[in-house]
Amino acid sequence: MIYKEYKTDTYNIYTVKTNKFKTCHMEIIFRNNIDIENITKRSLLSLMLVENTKFYKTKKELMIKLEELYNAYFYSVNNRIGKSILTSFCFDFINPDLVNENIEEFIKFPIESIMNPNININEFDTNTFKYIKNRLKNDIESIIEDPKKLSIQRLLQNMYPNKVSSIDINGNISDLELINESNLYEYYLSMLDHDYIDIYIIGDLDMDKVSNIIKDNLKINIFKNHKIDYIIDNESRKKEKIIYEYNNFNQENICFGLNIDNMNDYERNYVGYIYNMLLGGSSLDTKLYNNLRNDNSLCYNCSSIYQKFDNLIIIHTAISENNESSAIKLIKKSINDMKNINEEELNNVKKLAETTLKMSLDNPSRIIDNYIFKNLYGLEPIETRINKYNKVNIEDIINFHKKIKINTILCMKEDNNGKN
Repeated sequence: MIYKEYKTDTYNIYTVKTNKFKTCHMEIIFRNNIDIENITKRSLLSLMLVENTKFYKTKKELMIKLEELYNAYFYSVNNRIGKSILTSFCFDFINPDLVNENIEEFIKFPIESIMNPNININEFDTNTFKYIKNRLKNDIESIIEDPKKLSIQRLLQNMYPNKVSSIDINGNISDLELINESNLYEYYLSMLDHDYIDIYIIGDLDMDKVSNIIKDNLKINIFKNHKIDYIIDNESRKKEKIIYEYNNFNQENICFGLNIDNMNDYERNYVGYIYNMLLGGSSLDTKLYNNLRNDNSLCYNCSSIYQKFDNLIIIHTAISENNESSAIKLIKKSINDMKNINEEELNNVKKLAETTLKMSLDNPSRIIDNYIFKNLYGLEPIETRINKYNKVNIEDIINFHKKIKINTILCMKEDNNGKN
């Protein structure tokens, strides 16, 4: 693979040339510090811009054009990285050389879609707006049907109300109701003016030519030089808090929110990842899985999520009624057992970490992700990361464990016909 950067005054282009894949993957990324008040607008806008365009005014017309581009796929994704928000417009398409087509047709499509939305006199098209707004409303409301997502959301909202770590990336209904065709268009113009823009593309292409096509078609004239932050210094709680909430789910959902205090960069990027895999973030042979399922048959699944930019680990499991006390004790035991890791456990997880990293090289979008985090946060090359994972030792795990503090425990229990 040949990696190359093309700098311009107002945006940057990053290319990865490889003949490993017959398809190409392109991402146009808008990034900025999170504005909580406008997170719903951003979510709505990202859906609007891939629904139709000035040139393809309906979804049907857009899909016909994508079929003409040999079933290309155009979609958007929003990701929160600590204090920042990334909105990626992704375009997957066949290598034009394989079908004897002009590469310019492919490269221009996502750029024109973003830069020429379906607008009527400074407002988004009303029919499209109403449809997408209703779709987003359904997406936001659907969380009540997902026990795991809902319980984790409520955990974070109790830990950090109205803070970045607790926001739903889709937004919320109250803000959605205030959005109209006009103020959404104003937000679109603001995003163009204030967001950093990065373009990534991977494939077996003439990347100098690709870069020139992008520069000829993407005209952005506003220079940005503000700082984007990533790490959130969430405060620990002096004494753990337990919260009970009630819903109509058949199982009780239990979530733990763990703070990680004063991590250094080595711990954040390497030790924390290995620690979480040992705790509950990897295979079926973890502390949580062994204690809760294998030894005590309390649950079907249990896992932990490491959010390094938020200094958090989140634990989730779902259990049958009346096993709450046992589950909480066993989760605490699993956390406590992390100071008694042996070499065999540690080596097994290191091998799994290495395998996972190497597998990322088989997926174009995962390769692009590696370069995105390299440029945003200094993520090191895969081979370097493998070497550093392999150097993590038991003492590192024990020292990291000393920085773990239980902040909040949330138990989402069955409502018992509205008695609670």
